[in-house]
Amino acid sequence: MFRNYLITSIRNLIRQKEFSIINISGLAIGMAISILIFLWVKHELSYNKFNENADRLYRLVQTQYYSSGPLTTPCMPGPIAKDIREEIPEIANSFMYYVVTATISYEDKLFTEEVRLADPELFDMFTFEFVEGDPNHVFDEINSVVLTEKMAEKIFDKEDPIGKIIKYNEDHSFKVTGIIKETPANSSFRFDICIPFEYIKNFGFTLDQYGWNTFYVYIQLENGIDYKQVNNKIKKYLENKSREQNESEDDEYDSNIDLFLFPLTKIHLHSYSDSRGAIQYIYIFSAIAIFILLIACINFMNLATARSAKRSREISIRKTVGANRNNLINQFLGEAMIISFLAMLLALLLVWQLLPYFGELIEKNIIFDFGDYIFWLVLIGITLFVGLIAGSYPAFYLSKFNPVKTLRGGASKGKGNFYFRRILVVFQFTLSVGLIISAIVVNRQLSYLQNNKLGMDLNNVMYFSMRGESNEKFDVIKNELLKNPGIKSITRANSIPFYIGSNSGGFDWEGRDSDDDILIGFGVTDVDYIKTLDMKLVDGRYYDKNIQSDTGAIVINEKAAKAFSMDNPVGKWVTWGDDIKMRIIGVVKDFHHLPMQYEIDPLVLVYSPDRCRLMFVKTIGGNEEEIQDQIKASWENIFPNFPYEPRKLKDIYDNAYTDEANLIKIIGYFSILAIFISCLGLFALAAYMAEQRTKEIGIRKVLGATMSGIVSLISKEFLKWVIIANIIAWPITWFVMHDWLNTYIYHTKLSPDIFLYALFLSFIIAMLTVAFQAVKSAIKKPVDAIKWE
Repeated sequence: MFRNYLITSIRNLIRQKEFSIINISGLAIGMAISILIFLWVKHELSYNKFNENADRLYRLVQTQYYSSGPLTTPCMPGPIAKDIREEIPEIANSFMYYVVTATISYEDKLFTEEVRLADPELFDMFTFEFVEGDPNHVFDEINSVVLTEKMAEKIFDKEDPIGKIIKYNEDHSFKVTGIIKETPANSSFRFDICIPFEYIKNFGFTLDQYGWNTFYVYIQLENGIDYKQVNNKIKKYLENKSREQNESEDDEYDSNIDLFLFPLTKIHLHSYSDSRGAIQYIYIFSAIAIFILLIACINFMNLATARSAKRSREISIRKTVGANRNNLINQFLGEAMIISFLAMLLALLLVWQLLPYFGELIEKNIIFDFGDYIFWLVLIGITLFVGLIAGSYPAFYLSKFNPVKTLRGGASKGKGNFYFRRILVVFQFTLSVGLIISAIVVNRQLSYLQNNKLGMDLNNVMYFSMRGESNEKFDVIKNELLKNPGIKSITRANSIPFYIGSNSGGFDWEGRDSDDDILIGFGVTDVDYIKTLDMKLVDGRYYDKNIQSDTGAIVINEKAAKAFSMDNPVGKWVTWGDDIKMRIIGVVKDFHHLPMQYEIDPLVLVYSPDRCRLMFVKTIGGNEEEIQDQIKASWENIFPNFPYEPRKLKDIYDNAYTDEANLIKIIGYFSILAIFISCLGLFALAAYMAEQRTKEIGIRKVLGATMSGIVSLISKEFLKWVIIANIIAWPITWFVMHDWLNTYIYHTKLSPDIFLYALFLSFIIAMLTVAFQAVKSAIKKPVDAIKWE
């Protein structure tokens, strides 16, 4: 029986080549997209799970509550990692770390690298594969350093790195004691250079003070401990510690802080404090995969039912000779499974070819692991899903034909499935239109984030890291570079202007309500800061190095002036802590000092040149290569021991949205493919309907119908379905996209033109798809058409 069904299925596939190709191609494209999305989702969900202790590792996070709103941050005070391990028995281990940028040198080689300082417990808690060195003793000496193989090769080339000495900012020396393999890409904790955390004392940091949150902490719990129970236990730990320390110093302490553990396996996809996070893209892409599979399945169902008249006699004869309905259902489901299997083979070939380009597009190393049993289970699941969904309705529909009526010609018109086919086409195009609208919206949101007015001009601004000698000789390099007519302005600061992350409470001002404890951001700057970044002053002036009193002054933004309830803030005083009193000399227009996902907060710009570590150079634009060469020559002449490594500020800002930009591109590509799959089905259905109406078209032409009239006759019904699909898709997509946009503080609008564009695009696509078959039918000779039956 099975052999007979298999032979019959293969014969039908060969006999109906055009429709078989369309069916298999549509299903294969849908399956390939689903497999690519699965591989990406699997990669994203795998972050940090390679660690042997992954289910016991947590990041320590705190939420500080102010009258201006809560602040959630992983930044911690110096003593907490050691103290919490000693006082909470459920905590098995902990380590503290910090990240700095430094100039690494070996002999005549210079590199600017990110250096991680970490406690030795790091190597007990996280999984690293050591090539050389003993993980239990690599940090026995405080001047030790652990490198990755890649970094060791970069610094030492072919030399054996163990025991070699490298220098940090020319002032500190470290001996290589360990080499590790590259940390997997799906890790949230990676480094190329790591030195003992205790060495941070040599950089002037204090590790015994609560209330000064600078460092980061990871915690490992004992086996079988529920972290939520520990969260209940440590909730007020940080607040109590801070209060104890302040009381011992006879200071009044008033704060509200919650401490909690955040699972390592959630760090990559989840936000610490709200619903924002990469997890939303997991949901979006999973939905896209399901939608595209459904679109492909609908093609199969539509074509199978549309071609039902071609197989009605076969079915009737089978029933007449004894086949029951179950036999026929099994036959048609079997045929669907065969087509699904063939489509899966083609899909795997497509994935194999497309995976390198897909990985390059999303900038991730996505692998095709044939040894992963989960991968094969997913492939089998997709094959069965497509076969059952695509083949279920045709199987049940075709198997119920009445053999007597069919043999008499009663089923040949195929009217029983008239409405169902139209419902399927409308549903299919509803999904496609929804994807079009979604792609337009997310693309506009990215454009909004990248191009919205920031309150400053990042164009033609380069910045350089400055450390040691390069920072000490800032005035020398500034005066030298300003001789160049291509350079407009130079300044320095402690952070890039769109990510000023330092902040504090404890401010007081005249007229402050005793209940007001407002979180204020801190930006450390030098003179010419607002000039270089083209910021606008609302009132007062900016710092002048010739005015000595400016060292105790501040410039605030409009949001801070509003928070202080000051109509005319210039000349007024603000107190921070118990003894730091600062006079306001200017008010700068609000600018986005944090990424666009965050609201503009009150900000204070402080004049403190010695604390600045970045130099910003504003050029006039044009002749960029020549100006760069001149800056490089001056830099290398003044700072021969520091590498010349300029970066463009605008590029850094755009790169902050690289992941979102890549994902948005993928949504666009997948939307195009979804439309293509829909058009395959529409094309085949139009061909079938044109074939069914061949005789009618011939008679109409004999009676004087024009070609445009015939094309309109065949096309108008399809276009009506597209309009209905748009009407259904609009409110659903508006609700989903409105909810998604609200996850951003600043976002684009869902303007009517987005939906009109979707209508226009779907209308044009459907018209072009159907028009070919319509024109083909319209140009046939009437005599041939009338003879058709």
